[in-house]
Amino acid sequence: MIAKNALEGIRILDFSHVYQGPVGTQILADYGADVIKVERPGSGDWSRAWGPFVKDVSLPFANLNRNKRSITVDMKQEAGKEIIRKLVKESDVLVHNFRQGVMEKLGLGYDDLKVINLSLVYATSNGWGDTGPNAERGRAGHDMMARAEGGWFTFYDEDKAPVPGGISIDYPAGLNLMIGILTALVHKLQTGEGQYVSTDLLSVAFHAHAWDAASRLNAEKIDRPAAVGGTEAAINKAFHTLDGFIEISPVFSKNALKDISTALGIGDLSEKPAFSTEELQMENRNQLNALLAEAFLYKTTDEWMLELETNGVLCARINSFEDAARDPQIAANNMVVSMNDAQTGELKLLGTPVRLASTPPRLKDFPPCLGEHNQDVALELGYTDEEIIRMIEEGVFG
Repeated sequence: MIAKNALEGIRILDFSHVYQGPVGTQILADYGADVIKVERPGSGDWSRAWGPFVKDVSLPFANLNRNKRSITVDMKQEAGKEIIRKLVKESDVLVHNFRQGVMEKLGLGYDDLKVINLSLVYATSNGWGDTGPNAERGRAGHDMMARAEGGWFTFYDEDKAPVPGGISIDYPAGLNLMIGILTALVHKLQTGEGQYVSTDLLSVAFHAHAWDAASRLNAEKIDRPAAVGGTEAAINKAFHTLDGFIEISPVFSKNALKDISTALGIGDLSEKPAFSTEELQMENRNQLNALLAEAFLYKTTDEWMLELETNGVLCARINSFEDAARDPQIAANNMVVSMNDAQTGELKLLGTPVRLASTPPRLKDFPPCLGEHNQDVALELGYTDEEIIRMIEEGVFG
């Protein structure tokens, strides 16, 4: 007997586009939510046009929109707005990542729609937040802008421009939005009440400093240095090997430098006067890393991993994306999956990173063509075939 999907019966009206938003709603769709993707007539989600392509399918779009249904509605027409209002009455969640004020101008803001459906979870993610100077002037937002103003550019050299660090903030923003949706759905199940849910790129970027934020926000109050971390900070994160690169994590050890250097066969460097304390290791880090780098060149990454792990040193092979896609652990986690389509044939896509044992995610439907489900959804809403034909002719359905 096939288990029921975890989110079966939950309908999500999804206006989100590109990356932030779609990444979260796809996971919800993988777990059985009926995600109806509302797109612009004629062009749809911007990522449909960006490619690269297989036939006419944009691969970034395909990777974020499986298991969803697509409808195209001209929301500038009253008939289009009426379609949306009918869908809202029958939906549990509405999601969008438009700039602030866009949905309100269409009469589809939270205050407008909660009158229609008091239990609606109305979820939105934008660039900067709901209030404050950036929101008030309607400033556009983007991943790189959030990384820049959220403290994720690294100043490696005062004579050179800083370099952006970290992954795209769109990804964790979409996941945080999904967490907000699921939290609000639990509240709705308990009380019957919907609510407004929001996050933004800047807040998520800033929150991603969670490990060291308290230390930096309270730097003037610190009266005792960290008990660990000197050796970790002193030793480079990556080294050349005979055939590639290796990552070193000098943590969870009373004397990580001893563990690493003895595994490399160059003796216990922590006994040398220049490296006998963590403070000296930091002070002489260039000399220290030069010694380690020279040693790493004599064996392959696999050989060094065996030596290091035997000596309790945490380390990892540094992979390209293509290397990672072939990693047997990635395969064991089912993180590369295949879907088939008559037009494109087999496409390899990312799997679902969250696993529920009793109600596993399912790959049901190939990413939809633009407006593929216009008629199906309209019929579900009670429109007749004649009304649907007329709305197509009038451009309500693109």
